[in-house]
Amino acid sequence: MNFKPYNSEKEIAESMLWPKGTYDFEVLDGIEKVSQSGGNPMIELRLKVFGANGTTRIITDYLLEKRAGKLRHAAETCGLLDRYNTGNLSNSDFRRKRGRLKLGIEKAKDGFPARNTVVDYVAGGGALAVFMVDQRS
Repeated sequence: MNFKPYNSEKEIAESMLWPKGTYDFEVLDGIEKVSQSGGNPMIELRLKVFGANGTTRIITDYLLEKRAGKLRHAAETCGLLDRYNTGNLSNSDFRRKRGRLKLGIEKAKDGFPARNTVVDYVAGGGALAVFMVDQRS
């Protein structure tokens, strides 16, 4: 059997990450919570992200008022700009919405491995059947 050997657990974990890029997503569900750091109200979204060749991955994202740009872009991408403009969004508003997002990689820290994260949401254009990958680090 021939295989590619990995030199560390870190290398194995990093090989599981998706490349930075723009991907389609669907909101599976959301929960209204209070953030652990700061006690701010937020919406925790569970997203199904679509990759190449029919692959999918479940990623959790957090929408907070203090990240105003990302919150607005999420609402706009999901067709919720009118609701956003009222200053009131709920977790149920996002359920089953689809759109595009920018996926990034958060470096390993505090004993946790590197992971994919939602950098932002892409407004306009609706969901597409393809994804683009940014090969730059």
